[in-house]
Amino acid sequence: MQSGIRSREMFHRASNVIPCGVNSNFRYWGEDKTLMLKKGKGGYIWDQDDNRYIDYRLGFGPVILGHSWPSVTKRITEALEIGNTFAMTSEYEVSVAEKIHELTGVDMVRLANTGTEATMHAIRIARAFTGRNKIIKFEGHYHGFHDYTLWNCYPPVPGAGYRRSPVLVAHGSGIPMKLSELVISVPFNDRELLENRVRENWGDVACIIMEPLMGNTASIMPEEGFLDFVRSLCDEYGIKLIMDEVKTGFRVAKGGAQEYFNIKADLVTYAKALGNGFPIAAIGGKREIMSEIAPGKIPLGGTYTGNAVSVAAADATLDEIKAGALDTINAHGEKLMSGITEILNRCSVPALVQGPPSMFGIILTDADKVTEYRDWAASDHDTYEKIILSLFEKGVMPDKDSREPWFISASHTDKDADYVLNAFDDAVKEIIK
Repeated sequence: MQSGIRSREMFHRASNVIPCGVNSNFRYWGEDKTLMLKKGKGGYIWDQDDNRYIDYRLGFGPVILGHSWPSVTKRITEALEIGNTFAMTSEYEVSVAEKIHELTGVDMVRLANTGTEATMHAIRIARAFTGRNKIIKFEGHYHGFHDYTLWNCYPPVPGAGYRRSPVLVAHGSGIPMKLSELVISVPFNDRELLENRVRENWGDVACIIMEPLMGNTASIMPEEGFLDFVRSLCDEYGIKLIMDEVKTGFRVAKGGAQEYFNIKADLVTYAKALGNGFPIAAIGGKREIMSEIAPGKIPLGGTYTGNAVSVAAADATLDEIKAGALDTINAHGEKLMSGITEILNRCSVPALVQGPPSMFGIILTDADKVTEYRDWAASDHDTYEKIILSLFEKGVMPDKDSREPWFISASHTDKDADYVLNAFDDAVKEIIK
């Protein structure tokens, strides 16, 4: 798929002043393929050439209600009359923290601006509280763009080595190899290897940080009992469990993955769906840990945390989540999952459609199950991308990277689902001949 004339013109303008013409590397699709956006409304986006797409990227997940959702826009407009950044606590900040507490059960909350900030701060909190420095993370899990966790996020296979003793691979240049000494990587869903690494290193391990489901690898789910096993290991060895809910928070359930899987972490990070696309994040956790965040104890701050526009957006978004927006989202996702599964089966395309309906993944594989990153790495990414590019031509836009789930918003309709399934059927038939 090539971008249109206006998109290409704007891309060339952007490339003169912005590296690759984009403000995040993930948005670059190639010089003649990178779309430039004009607007979004509800479940749709329009590019600079006025092509409309049903949006299942949703900014990589944040826009849980839909673009320009009325109650969010109204709350933001009210906030703009108050001010923007005060370096003091405002009513909206307190209200958002109270609503996060009510929905998720976390004892206390500190706000941040992005998921990257939230996970970076959570690791610092765990290190300070335990007096230990190392972290354990899982292959294929992504925790933001800071150096501490950009290891084995999407490592080349077999370049990452033997799965029982993986080689630590930085996400790219500029990440000091020295930091790899503070990271232990293990495959997801492998109890034996995780327990071995904990027993060998527990005296140095501050935290296990994990996505409760692999939101950055096609929504690979934890096997039954795995999260409870991680929880028990942390309890036994004094390690803090950080649940990275940047993607799952307020999306897979009102209380996020902690509710969905009935698990309690020591620290939890939220972002994306918290503000329906506005830049806001949060770290929540147990009172005994969070209460140690204070001058002279655990350092944590930020000039723009709690800015009026973002907290107002979060305040309105949480009201919609509490009122039942996820019911509409889940019903739409379930319809798509069922229809896509039927199409792939009918066309004899071996595949797994998995994950919660609000953020499901599709993996083209003949394996009976997919439990870790290396399973995904062995799947058919090329065919998947061709199918998605065909969908683009038909006005449907999930992400073309098979690692990314299909994100659903409260604005998507049954009419959208019918159109998408017809388009998906046609796309599969075009590609699978």
